[in-house]
Amino acid sequence: MKIKRFIMIILLVSSFTISTYVSASNNNKENEIPNFPEANSFNNRYFSYFITDLYHKEIMEAFQSYYKSKGLKPTGYGPSSEDPDYGMVSIYFGNDFSDKFSYMLKVSLSPTTDKKVLGRDTLYFAVEPSRQLMKDLPKDYAPIKLVKYEHKEP
Repeated sequence: MKIKRFIMIILLVSSFTISTYVSASNNNKENEIPNFPEANSFNNRYFSYFITDLYHKEIMEAFQSYYKSKGLKPTGYGPSSEDPDYGMVSIYFGNDFSDKFSYMLKVSLSPTTDKKVLGRDTLYFAVEPSRQLMKDLPKDYAPIKLVKYEHKEP
């Protein structure tokens, strides 16, 4: 009987100690989530860089396909604005392709060759990120699809 009491007391004390430790660690300043700015063009710039890097291959394929008929070969791209904090990328949810794609991606860039800027181009992609790592998908279920291409002369 004394052994059972001793075990019960040990269990009670250890559970109190563990729960106290956890609550103390949750109140620690190091574990708090920082306050993110609600709307900041600085964040837009880095978000844009991330998305354009993520979809670099698809963006370059769209540029090269568009300019092929003009005999030009884009080698890169830059922001379509002189403002360094300009948001090059926008995401729209709830689109006409929502049965096959999660969101629409609007990318505004200035394609370039080694010598000049070719214009200001806006590309619209339908995106389904869950298919990014899947292999041998039918064409109707690609992870990203170019929907529209707009070009403006420089």
